[in-house]
Amino acid sequence: MQIQSRFCSHRLAALLISLTFWSGLPGPGHAQEELRIATSYKLMTLDPHYANLNENTSLLSHIYERLVYQDDRLDLQPGLAVSWRAVSDRQWEFKLRENVRFHDGSPLTADDVVYTIERIRDFLKSPSGGFRSYLTGIESVSAPDPLTVVINTKGNIPNLPLSFSSIFVMNRPAQGFQTTEELNAGRAGHPPVGTGPYTFESWSSGEVLKLARNDDYWGGRPAWPQV
Repeated sequence: MQIQSRFCSHRLAALLISLTFWSGLPGPGHAQEELRIATSYKLMTLDPHYANLNENTSLLSHIYERLVYQDDRLDLQPGLAVSWRAVSDRQWEFKLRENVRFHDGSPLTADDVVYTIERIRDFLKSPSGGFRSYLTGIESVSAPDPLTVVINTKGNIPNLPLSFSSIFVMNRPAQGFQTTEELNAGRAGHPPVGTGPYTFESWSSGEVLKLARNDDYWGGRPAWPQV
């Protein structure tokens, strides 16, 4: 998909622009295999819903993805959702992209979007509260089929799709909710798992984040094997 390849490139470009400097001179045996980047800030968390900060979202956008994106003109474009429509003044319907898989091999379904909304709204205690503010107008959310999400709102919210350009979609675990502590620790069964162009490898005390290319990425093959 040309649209998503462009978004992927823009995300990486935006990250590079935000850096103090980057090291593009890999050592012997690593030519064209690893992109090393140095930043002036530390990644606060691996939880995509915990801190609504540009520093975090710019890095985590390579692991996780959103339902919709804003292009250079700030118009909404398809992401994990291929279409969306207002069914009525208080109901929205999103259709998901087919054949998208999370890094653990599980398929993206509407239930994952339901989980994402429920996690932010009902479970997660974010210090910023920024992500919850995007969802305050939602009354209920359901998944009538694997690729359809239906959202009922408390009132007329004509710009609801815009809110989802800021929210990363997570996969629903076998039970319960993933905690911020579990994600940060990268514990078995609770590693950061998204649908993005790069998969999580490791995170060392907030200092070093290592990512690997997702060769099965639906939006096209990422340029760098490792970042």
